[in-house]
Amino acid sequence: MERTRRSSLALLLLAVLPALLAGFYRAQPAKVQGPLAYRLGAVDGRFALSRAEAADAVRAATDLWSKAAGRELFREAGAGGIEVRFVYDYRQEAADKLKGISGNISCTRGSYDALKARFEREREAFRQKDAELQADVREYNRMVAALNADIAAANRGGMTEEAHRRLTASQEELDGWQAELDSRSREQQDEADNLNRLVVVINGIAASLNLEVIRYNRTGSVLASEFSEGHYERKNDRESITVYHFTSRERLVRLLAHEFGHALGLGHGSDPGSLMYRLNRSDSLSLTREDLAALKAALRKRGL
Repeated sequence: MERTRRSSLALLLLAVLPALLAGFYRAQPAKVQGPLAYRLGAVDGRFALSRAEAADAVRAATDLWSKAAGRELFREAGAGGIEVRFVYDYRQEAADKLKGISGNISCTRGSYDALKARFEREREAFRQKDAELQADVREYNRMVAALNADIAAANRGGMTEEAHRRLTASQEELDGWQAELDSRSREQQDEADNLNRLVVVINGIAASLNLEVIRYNRTGSVLASEFSEGHYERKNDRESITVYHFTSRERLVRLLAHEFGHALGLGHGSDPGSLMYRLNRSDSLSLTREDLAALKAALRKRGL
């Protein structure tokens, strides 16, 4: 009976996350002296990326700054320095699973419109199925209560062979119905998971294009939160760059270069096309005038 009471599902969508494919950055710029040492840490095997490919992307990212400066700004080291690690969580998982279902997804208005229309269709279908499931669960519970009452009455008056056969048949029928309800409940949970992934990816595209995000309100207020594709952090004399999500090698190199820029002491730029803009909106691996000016200023502060 406990399993049946859990059969009724509610659509639990993730809080509005306005940046996945667009990728908000968080960083704590730091002043440094001399070439920065770095090392490659853990690379989660669930990324479609080998350790050698990860190392190559890191080198490509550091080379962008070194070539622009005309001198070595980063140096790979076996220990110490900035640890670069790849952490796989719901951000990459949502994009990977949705891509497996829908094929290639891009940060375009066309993808946004198509995915949003799909979300609306699937959410409506989910609601209809859930309403039907809840109605069947209520009817199942009513029939279980009636059967229990019949069993109690038969026991008080002395259970006859005919009553035993009838009640046993009813119990077997309800057991089969419960198995069906459990199966439908699992299917509904799978559909809820798919809707969650759609919300994550759609809102990521919306953030990059300044479009409307999908808002799911369960508590009377819209839930919202920023999260990053990558993150540079300096804490307790330790530095790290963590990668959470990327869609291509170009965007990964750009993401890493952005975080290495923070390690050099660069802050966020105002040009949406620049490498150091707070959103990862481009696949370009070229530094803009704003990036170059910021790099020159950072090197000047270091006396280089």
